[in-house]
Amino acid sequence: MASAGSNWKTNARTQIKWGFRYIKKHYSTPCAAWSHYRSSGEY
Repeated sequence: MASAGSNWKTNARTQIKWGFRYIKKHYSTPCAAWSHYRSSGEY
């Protein structure tokens, strides 16, 4: 998460930014990430 900002431990906005980057990189869209989670139970 440090790649999203130095305040990643305490800032929810930074954590969300990191999460969206992760989703885009691994699943393309939030809907695709959710679909994967629903079928496998993990991200």
